[in-house]
Amino acid sequence: MNPGIGAPELLVIFILALVVVGPRDLPLMMRKLGRAIGQLRSMARDFQRSFEELGREAEMEELRKEIQALKNSNPVGDVSREIKAAENELRDLKVDRPHPRTGTFGGTARKVPKSDPGADAPPPSTADGDAVDRAVAEDTEQMLPLDQREDRKTASSNDAS
Repeated sequence: MNPGIGAPELLVIFILALVVVGPRDLPLMMRKLGRAIGQLRSMARDFQRSFEELGREAEMEELRKEIQALKNSNPVGDVSREIKAAENELRDLKVDRPHPRTGTFGGTARKVPKSDPGADAPPPSTADGDAVDRAVAEDTEQMLPLDQREDRKTASSNDAS
């Protein structure tokens, strides 16, 4: 904050003040000058504090708005809606497309149309083929949601009886 006034300049100012004011009134003038500089510094500090306070108030208002926006938004509800939409979409896909191993549409008894009309008889199965089919069926069962597993169990127990 030094405006480029060094020791030589201060010495020249002091000599001029001594000549103009005189040695008797110089201490009184220096006290008045010191008080005026003190008041200027005090006013500058108050001015700076008021700007800082205005800045803090603006930040607080911005924070209040952000907090209110967070209160109004429901991120958990948004995520749960997205999950439900994805589940519904998966259910729709399951109903529309046949399962590759069973040839049925979404657990219903409708058969997939075969490409060869003369191939109505099931292909002969071997013991290894049955084991593979059972393993694939178990893996498929593990991938289903719990409620669909229970639906399949009740359907298979009804078919067995």
